[in-house]
Amino acid sequence: MSDVNPPARDSDSKPPATTTDSGIPAPSDEYSLTVGPTGPIALHDHYVVQKMQHFNRERVPERVVHAKGSGAHGFFEVTEDLTQFTKASFLGGVGRRTPVFARFSTVAPTTRMRR
Repeated sequence: MSDVNPPARDSDSKPPATTTDSGIPAPSDEYSLTVGPTGPIALHDHYVVQKMQHFNRERVPERVVHAKGSGAHGFFEVTEDLTQFTKASFLGGVGRRTPVFARFSTVAPTTRMRR
């Protein structure tokens, strides 16, 4: 047994404050500003937005994918009345033509992944 005791924790001591990238203390790392009790997160909560930006931009080299794809362009022509299913104006009339471009892609494995 060791005679070393862990340091006593002050009852007034607080955990280290979470800070933003610029060193400003963040109000909360667990809760975010929402619209209502179950509503969406408000973009006024700059700390949460900053956390999401870092997460979305994080690059993990093992997970870099190599997308292969192609595209097609042409016209979409309404052949039947779709007004009962949608309020989209471009689908509003039979015979109406709308220019479209579609991209089709898939993830192709790299040579390392094929082993």
